[in-house]
Amino acid sequence: MASTKLGINDIVTHSEDQVSTEIDGEVVLMGIESGNYYGFDEILSRIWNIIETPTAISSLIDQLIQEYDVDRNECETDVLSTLNELLKDDLISLQ
Repeated sequence: MASTKLGINDIVTHSEDQVSTEIDGEVVLMGIESGNYYGFDEILSRIWNIIETPTAISSLIDQLIQEYDVDRNECETDVLSTLNELLKDDLISLQ
């Protein structure tokens, strides 16, 4: 389990320890090590699709702000919190 806390300048992508698919526009995935299943809503599915390739968190936030009506500070806080949870569950990796 990862113990690193992500920052806005970090680069993240999917970990190799997960399997994911998209169903009706939303991502469903399973952590291979844990066997846990996850279902992502529309916005988290969009984040997941963006970080399919290594992406700077700052770029991810910029893209989400362009696509959704969201305040930069709120977006940054929510994205960092979400990505830290995904990292803790070994679903993403730090590049």
